[in-house]
Amino acid sequence: MRPLLIAEVPLAAPRWVTHLAGGGWLAHHPEDRSATVLDADLRLVTRIDLPVTAQRSMVSVNEQHLAAVTHDELVVCDLSGTTLWRRQHTIQTGGLPNQPNCHLDTQGTLWVYLPDSDELVAYDPATGEEIDRARLDSSVGAAYFHPHPDRKRLGLHVAMGQDTPLNYLTWLADGRIQGRNIPGGLLAGLTTDGGRYLTLPHNDVPEISIRDLATGAIMAACDPAEVAGDSGYRLMEAAALVSDDFVLVAVSTDDWGDDFEDHLLLATRNLRRQADIDYGIDMVQNAITATDGRGRWLTGGRDATVRLWQLPDRVTDEIPGQLDLW
Repeated sequence: MRPLLIAEVPLAAPRWVTHLAGGGWLAHHPEDRSATVLDADLRLVTRIDLPVTAQRSMVSVNEQHLAAVTHDELVVCDLSGTTLWRRQHTIQTGGLPNQPNCHLDTQGTLWVYLPDSDELVAYDPATGEEIDRARLDSSVGAAYFHPHPDRKRLGLHVAMGQDTPLNYLTWLADGRIQGRNIPGGLLAGLTTDGGRYLTLPHNDVPEISIRDLATGAIMAACDPAEVAGDSGYRLMEAAALVSDDFVLVAVSTDDWGDDFEDHLLLATRNLRRQADIDYGIDMVQNAITATDGRGRWLTGGRDATVRLWQLPDRVTDEIPGQLDLW
């Protein structure tokens, strides 16, 4: 299947790209301590110099603020780059993973994961006032955030190296952090109505699964070996819920090496293989960069070009213009 190339833009090699609630994208460039905000079609909105000294940082942005967290500090600035407030802290860098992270939601809350204390902290991004903090069940991990479509709740998973990851659904109620654990492997995305979520295999959670958010019940599951089929490919730890109907997964195509990958499209209803993606160009490892969950996704590679793709109206492995013989 040949996806539609919507746009492409050269960027200083971004470490992370995330989808923004308003329909755009945030690209983080740690080497030059900056972030680029793009609109839905990859047009430049603004570029912001990060007010941090360390190269290793995680960033988040909303319509008013940008937040950056490192092992030494948490900083919030406005979209012109002017620092509003700063908090110093000390997070030991030994051991992996051990990565703080942050997320600015659309309701005016800054969420921060601190791995040394394994705490989730909520701040007022305008003033820096701490709203609340909660101790998680994790142990020195790396957290990744998945906003719920209702914009009130927040999904996150905490990866802990070889240990089983922990997934949470959290929210603020009367100024207090509330939440619960949700089962499965690595949380990798939510459907557009927020009723289902995708998890990926990790250690003692062997299957890819689509689960019900309310109950955690498995609605569809598949062994990674079934995804690759007879090809002998190896499933990579990279996937995207590109729409409510389809999941994009990466498989190794480099004789069990890590240089190149192919992408396969699975149906969310049963996680069965629907099509192989033919971009017309090679995809390097971890090329799946981000998705809007509505049929579009980004890929990145060594040429520092980010490309925006869209599912065609008809998902098929047939060659365009091909005629049936009978």
